[in-house]
This record gives sequence, structure tokens and C-alpha cells, in this order.
Amino acid sequence: AAEAARLEAERKAREEKIRVENILKGNPLLNPQAGPSEFKVKRRWDDDVVFKNCAKNDSDNKKKDFINDTLRSEFHRKFMDRYIK
Repeated sequence: AAEAARLEAERKAREEKIRVENILKGNPLLNPQAGPSEFKVKRRWDDDVVFKNCAKNDSDNKKKDFINDTLRSEFHRKFMDRYIK
């Protein structure tokens, strides 16, 4: 029984060593001998930001749409043109 337990422990140790080696060889950052590979990020850094393209362009937005911003709404612009300027 002791011999069987020792053989089982050795087998598990070999399997664990092989598993760790496979993990290390599979990671291209830890295995530079695997050859040249590209480590480029395909996406831009601002692809997932919340406030993207929020600037209002006058040339793009000539039609009157509802803008949920009191300072950029058409009513506010007309009010400022009429009474403040």
C-alpha cells in the first residue's frame, strides 16, 4: 500500500509539472522563444468610454431635436440671443 501511495504521489507530481510547463509555454509573454508575435491592441482606448462624441456641432445638428441639457437646448440659445446679448 505504501508503494502504491508513493507511485501515485510521483505520478501526480509529474502531471503537475507537465501542466505548469504547458501553462508557461502557452503564454506568449513568458515564452519569447515561441517566435515574433503581435501584441497590439486592436481597439482604440476610447471605444468604451461613456461620454464619447458629446460635443454639439452646429453644422451637423441644424434640425431641432430634443436635447436633455438646459444650456445646449435651442430654447436656451434663443433666450440668450434675444435677452442677454
